[in-house]
Amino acid sequence: MSAGPTLPTSRSIDAVATVVQERPSLWHTNPERMAWIILLLAFCVFLVLVISIPLAAQYTIRYATAPQEIQLNPTVGTILLYPPRASEPIAITAPRDDISEGSRFEAGLTTQGELSLTLNPSSNLAMGTVHLYQGTQLDLLRVRRPRFGQSDQPYRVLLRLNAGTIRLFTNSGQERPLVVEVETPHGQARLGEGVYNFTVGADGTDLMVSSGEAALVHNSGETVTVKQGLRSVMSDTAPPSVPATAQRNLIDNGDFSRPLLDTWESYTVAEQSVLPGRIEVEEQDGRRVAHFVRRGGDNVHTEVGIRQQINKDVNVFESLRLELYTKIDYQSLAGAGYISTEFPVRVEISYTDIYGKDLEWGYGFYYRDPDPGWPLYNGEKVPQSAWYYYSSPNLLDQLKDTRPARINSVRVYASGHNYESMASGISLIVE
Repeated sequence: MSAGPTLPTSRSIDAVATVVQERPSLWHTNPERMAWIILLLAFCVFLVLVISIPLAAQYTIRYATAPQEIQLNPTVGTILLYPPRASEPIAITAPRDDISEGSRFEAGLTTQGELSLTLNPSSNLAMGTVHLYQGTQLDLLRVRRPRFGQSDQPYRVLLRLNAGTIRLFTNSGQERPLVVEVETPHGQARLGEGVYNFTVGADGTDLMVSSGEAALVHNSGETVTVKQGLRSVMSDTAPPSVPATAQRNLIDNGDFSRPLLDTWESYTVAEQSVLPGRIEVEEQDGRRVAHFVRRGGDNVHTEVGIRQQINKDVNVFESLRLELYTKIDYQSLAGAGYISTEFPVRVEISYTDIYGKDLEWGYGFYYRDPDPGWPLYNGEKVPQSAWYYYSSPNLLDQLKDTRPARINSVRVYASGHNYESMASGISLIVE
């Protein structure tokens, strides 16, 4: 029968303890080595501190930022301001210079306002401005300046345009540049120094560069560079378009290359039992034209025309011009009638001005001189039975006292007693 395991006796345990106690420590056996190890460790810590502290200080001086307040100035009407973390808006009717990042601005249908980005506390010079137009909702996400004057970093502004239209001016100063980014539901844009126009609607984001250069980045990551005089559009599903000229024609099918009723509506005005005028789209002299004709009993008022709904904001544009070709073969009524309203061809623009008032601007054409004493305004004489090209002056300058903010509709019509006239190549150009 084998013996079980041998348990250590108290004598053996004491012997082991004695051996352990008698084993000398490293400090006692080689104190010089231990001293060198401690010295080297201390030197390494010293090197780390010598390098890291200046680097950390330099990094802090260079990249540390401080929030900056800016000014809000309602120029027309009342701007609604939602301060950071506020659920109820404040109605702003006078300039306010304590606007901080995290604020939201809403402009009503008859409201405009301006943000002044005066980022240098020691200067009243605005590094940039953001003009808010009717129906705009804008978030001020971030406005930062370098905390230390020795920093070489730029001022930074981050905006989010949720809806509406803004016109943004960036002006990099001599001290340091200004970097502005604008987010939209469809992507974002990084802007250099210049003038930029943004519109966000249900159909996407529209960027037009009046001066400068912008990088337009879609949510998918696709990027295009938009330079001066060009524009690009993007939507949820479509990346930024290839930049094209910023000039736009607000009128669709002004050359009547498609069926008239696809884009225009026609109408007639005539008393009951009076033969009304009619409109036909046909080929004339190598072009498609809208042909207005009325041949019937004289000395009765009639009118026939076409109208197109435009419903486009023109706040951010600097130029608005009407162009068309017209030809008048016949008019029985002299001039434009005795109150200057019955032209054989007239074009009329219905618009809403920056104060929210609905107005109209019109211009007519005739070849038969008015009778003596009859007034004639907002029109001009043209050769009979010859095509005449008309290009209006810049209507934004001409109507500056009631500057158009939104083009509602355009109509072209013939009015009077008997007439036969034509219009073609109708354009309403903005840029």
